[in-house]
Amino acid sequence: MKNIKPLLFALFMLCFATACDKNTTDPQDPSTATTSKDKVLISNPWRLVNVTDASGKAIPQNQLGLETLAIYLFDIQFFENNVTKAIDRTSRQVVNGGTWYLKENDQILDIEINAFKGKFGIKELTRAKLTLSNQVPVNGVNQLANLVFEPVVK
Repeated sequence: MKNIKPLLFALFMLCFATACDKNTTDPQDPSTATTSKDKVLISNPWRLVNVTDASGKAIPQNQLGLETLAIYLFDIQFFENNVTKAIDRTSRQVVNGGTWYLKENDQILDIEINAFKGKFGIKELTRAKLTLSNQVPVNGVNQLANLVFEPVVK
């Protein structure tokens, strides 16, 4: 595992270096108005702590794909202007950015960052936990899984 971490970091850095920040928030557009879920989401950075199957059983990291494993290396910060940034846990440097939006009555989190993009079902969003649901590669086969995040206390 020690030998793969530098490779994952380099791969993730390459993906993040190609991303661009876009501020597409229109304050006059009611679809971009801040909701209570927005406030919880932007209150602090989030750190991936576990990936579980649909029944809640933890999936061992050695069974996950590289893109999913790479998320463990970063804290994800959501900002009020619908900008999101991936922050390296060690250096605290921003290594990538993109956008995020809550959709479908705040039930879907649409994230657009290189190597971490898609429409994720929100299973749980509280000040103590964020659980997103989506298809992830497990042993080379895509399956429904939950990405469990906890807030990063500064």
